Amino acid sequence: MERGCEHCGKKFIPLSNIPGQRYCSCRQCQNARRKKWRKQKLAIDQDYKNNQADAQRRWCEKNKGYWGRYRASHPEYVERNRQFQRVRNQRRKGVNEASDTSTMIAKRYALSQVKTDISGYYKLVPAGPQMIAKSDVLLVKLDFISTGYPHGL
Repeated sequence: MERGCEHCGKKFIPLSNIPGQRYCSCRQCQNARRKKWRKQKLAIDQDYKNNQADAQRRWCEKNKGYWGRYRASHPEYVERNRQFQRVRNQRRKGVNEASDTSTMIAKRYALSQVKTDISGYYKLVPAGPQMIAKSDVLLVKLDFISTGYPHGL
């Protein structure tokens, strides 16, 4: 019995060993299926999300400088990204980012878990109308001071 592919809409005959198959075997459709699955998995499975973030972090540590080399050897990628960034900046234009952090561009999973103790070292990124991730990052140390100390210390 033929079905319409959920991605491209073309008719296909599902494989007998895959009940409920909704995508045809076309590469683009299979990629769309995997992308949809991954997006849903990241949204509902915190362990999967943490594992993916950890894997990405380890890969970046092993491959330092990869993205800089990639951008240097792929100018079309750099130009495409610039064009998309211009579009993102236009969407954000006119929004007061100090009060609306939903429009800020930042790394995914920057804060994967809520901390109950705020003492420690943090990266301080100035906020403003030109807020872009990784711009002018400062290292600061925050120490928790209980309310029992006199003011001015």
